[in-house]
Amino acid sequence: MRLLACIGLTTTPKRLGLVAAVTLGAGVPAAALATGPGRPVGNPRAGRPAFVTTCGVCHTLKAAGTLGTIGPDLDAVSLTELQIITAVSKGGAAVMPRAAAARFTTQMVPYGGVLTKAQIDDVAAFVYASTRR
Repeated sequence: MRLLACIGLTTTPKRLGLVAAVTLGAGVPAAALATGPGRPVGNPRAGRPAFVTTCGVCHTLKAAGTLGTIGPDLDAVSLTELQIITAVSKGGAAVMPRAAAARFTTQMVPYGGVLTKAQIDDVAAFVYASTRR
């Protein structure tokens, strides 16, 4: 919304829908523009142990002390919290271009049926806080 204000647009529901359509077409999640930086959805402190036990086997993340090599090194990526929630809930390929996903011999499975929504939000908050630049 700040982006819209910067370029002199007001945010009516109709305009926000148009911005969402344009940004989705350009590969930018509309929710990333609508929410902007701010308070995380989950609790980063609660997300650390869940990340270590559930995600750390596959992912490297310095803040968690994990050195997984099966999936992407999360210290080298920059994702929004919403993208992380989507990746954990629906599987890693849900937020990756096909070419990037094809580089991995194993695809991350969805954890939406394994972890609770609160656990997913907490893991996402931890990863986001740990990788935010």
